[in-house]
Amino acid sequence: MDSASVPFAAVGSLAIIAGGLVAAATAHAPTEHGTWAAAYLVLVVGVCQLAISAALALLVPDLPIRGVATAALVMFNAANAGVVVGTTTSWNWLLAAGSVLLLAALAALAFSVRGANRGWPLHAYYAVIVVLAVSVPIGLILQH
Repeated sequence: MDSASVPFAAVGSLAIIAGGLVAAATAHAPTEHGTWAAAYLVLVVGVCQLAISAALALLVPDLPIRGVATAALVMFNAANAGVVVGTTTSWNWLLAAGSVLLLAALAALAFSVRGANRGWPLHAYYAVIVVLAVSVPIGLILQH
């Protein structure tokens, strides 16, 4: 696995565990926000980062993207923290800031594979990014 992809895999794995812990902690008295947070942590923060990690390892093993990937990793996780905290506390300003930062992180991730070999892994990678990017305004509309 490429060194740029390892942090994504590590944080994605931790997010899946965190989502499971949130689900377990709120199982006795489930709330809308608790259930949403557990699913978001597992699916968006966890599974998507594992997909990003795999794609980076497949698509750019020899490209010098470490700086871009590190910036994208920080932005992606800070953005998702803002989305989770903003949603669960109803701090709409934080949700909006996290959403904008998430779109910037997705743009950085798309940029990070420039020069990569074409093929189905690249198309799958872009599909994940597009699905996430499209879900951002939908999530904002649903929250408001």
